[in-house]
Amino acid sequence: MSDADSGSRSWWDWRLLCRWIVVNGVAFLVIPVVGVLLEHVASKATEDLVHDHRVLAVVITALVGAAAYGVILGRAQWRLLRRRVPDLSRRRWMLATLVPTFAVWLLVIAPGAVDELARGGDTLAAFGNGFVQALVLGPLIGLSQATALRPHTSRWAWWLAANVVTYVSGSALYELGHWLQDALSLPGWAPPYFPVVAIAIHGAWMLWVTAPAAVGDARSAVPEDEGDDAETSLVEEPVAHVP
Repeated sequence: MSDADSGSRSWWDWRLLCRWIVVNGVAFLVIPVVGVLLEHVASKATEDLVHDHRVLAVVITALVGAAAYGVILGRAQWRLLRRRVPDLSRRRWMLATLVPTFAVWLLVIAPGAVDELARGGDTLAAFGNGFVQALVLGPLIGLSQATALRPHTSRWAWWLAANVVTYVSGSALYELGHWLQDALSLPGWAPPYFPVVAIAIHGAWMLWVTAPAAVGDARSAVPEDEGDDAETSLVEEPVAHVP
């Protein structure tokens, strides 16, 4: 195998891919449960808000969902990404995950979840379906996360493409789950979990975006610019004349 072929394959890491799938998959299962626990802790207040102050209930539900998503999933992703991008800021990555997630929850997910709770529906299903939608609405989150990666990898813009691909595949898998539910009489909770398979696709994109070659290109550009600035400052700095 030539050096070029070896270098082109150096971005692939089975161990990191498996960890990405496991961590995101576990977070996908745990986050709805956390949301349900928080909802039950304040069950009486939540019930009153759902019926009497729907707008406030939507905002609080969006805050709970986005906070759980941003803190749990954002931190878990950051810990894995640091294996490839050591300089990635935890605060910046978590904010890049939390802020767009809050927008998605506020505009798309929370209103439906609140209506489900008002009808006395399954709380876990409401939060679970919400996080499924957050997964397939990834392009909004991907745009924000791509900006967080911009200083660290020359392929940062591909992160948005990764989330678009995840969106398309997640949506297709969701529809496939419903089709299999009708064809095979699967339980009602099964279809929403089919998009979890899209995590593997997203993981492959993650490896490409954070490839050592791409991260190295971004790193090499920083000292070079700083060096040019330093040289310029030395040249342009006026020399004091001693009388």
